[in-house]
Amino acid sequence: MFIKEVAASLYPWDLADEGVETCVDNVVQRSLVNSVYLVGIMHKEKRPLTNLFYPHNTKRKFYLPEDSRIYYRMDENNFKNTPLKPLYTTRGFLQEKDWLDELTVYGRKNNLKTGAEISHTFFDCEVAKRDFPDVLQKNIHGDIIERHYCCNNDDVKEYMKAIFYDTVKNHDIDFIQTCMMLFATGEPVKAPWFMENDPENKVGALLGVVKGGCFCNHCRKKAIDTGYDWDKIVNDLKGLEQLVYATAYHNLDSVMDNHLLMGSDLLETGLLLEYPSLYQFLEFRMNSIAELFKEINISIKSANKKVDFRYNNYLKYPELAGLDFAAVKDYLDSVRDSDYSEQHGAPDRFKRKKNTLLKIRRGIGYDKNLIAAFAPRPNATPELVRESIKILSTLGIDGLSLGHYDGATMELLDAVKQGMQEAGIEIRI
Repeated sequence: MFIKEVAASLYPWDLADEGVETCVDNVVQRSLVNSVYLVGIMHKEKRPLTNLFYPHNTKRKFYLPEDSRIYYRMDENNFKNTPLKPLYTTRGFLQEKDWLDELTVYGRKNNLKTGAEISHTFFDCEVAKRDFPDVLQKNIHGDIIERHYCCNNDDVKEYMKAIFYDTVKNHDIDFIQTCMMLFATGEPVKAPWFMENDPENKVGALLGVVKGGCFCNHCRKKAIDTGYDWDKIVNDLKGLEQLVYATAYHNLDSVMDNHLLMGSDLLETGLLLEYPSLYQFLEFRMNSIAELFKEINISIKSANKKVDFRYNNYLKYPELAGLDFAAVKDYLDSVRDSDYSEQHGAPDRFKRKKNTLLKIRRGIGYDKNLIAAFAPRPNATPELVRESIKILSTLGIDGLSLGHYDGATMELLDAVKQGMQEAGIEIRI
């Protein structure tokens, strides 16, 4: 089997602590990587994520990044149409260098493909809540949904487009990737405690949307302008929310209806037939995401038409966040799926990984590149990594992607090369 790419993500603090050359050489020599990219805007989370401590960082045992800071230069003039301005790192050891340039310069010396990632969040949530609360998504009661920015807010859209444009325009990269959070999906709804819960309860996942977003004034205006009866949609969904959360709200009038709904084997189809406003809400969000991706694509191509726009899917059911791959396939050049079953010991024997990849392929077609991620991280074993790669070799993928170097042991990095050899995978660009 032939693939085009084996990618590895690197964080600025990895490069600062271990050295650009060490990080890149490790993944190239041990895992046959031919593509490196910087996570240039990173959300707030402990690193390494699934380890207690770093396995090979000699400078520190762990790292706590700032929220959504930028680690490379940007031209402030590109942000003149939005009140949101780039926020840079305040950490001294990261301030003196453009880490995207540091990575791409060394990558080019080694004939590697290079890229940048805009991660889950692209602006500090605490700053947004304090100074720009209007840009954050709102739930059905008008409360802020943290870390989720409304893509129907013009200021948010302009800021997004400026980040992508500026990154592509001013840096030597082949692709720009993002796993930015889309519409908030809410938490899946479970049956009452005395009923058996189905872990694959798709109706419960669908019902969680009524606790998600966005119900802000920008969405209202956009919906009305495009022909939706927004007030009816919101009123109907409020009624559904009261039913779904009857116990939590001590709404005794709806308790029995809640128990019957959650205890039945109703399909998602039945729920949508009963609540057409729920379908309209999902459709509206799908159209909003498609429009956003189209505008970002135009912005990227205006800066450099050769740069690949890649979405990094992190959702089990992306359609519940407004992402329908068939609707955005004309605006994406490739998709990475970040299923990391390996780090949990792959208890489902890679079922979700296979299902998700096939769902994405069905949406984007056969001509767009599909990159499959895997996790050489704790609870994975060399055997699991090799098994995962062997399964991926049967699914028509165009590339592999390591998630992520900072938590990977050298033994697991070596297993990548071994797994590719055992699966008969060759890189041909």
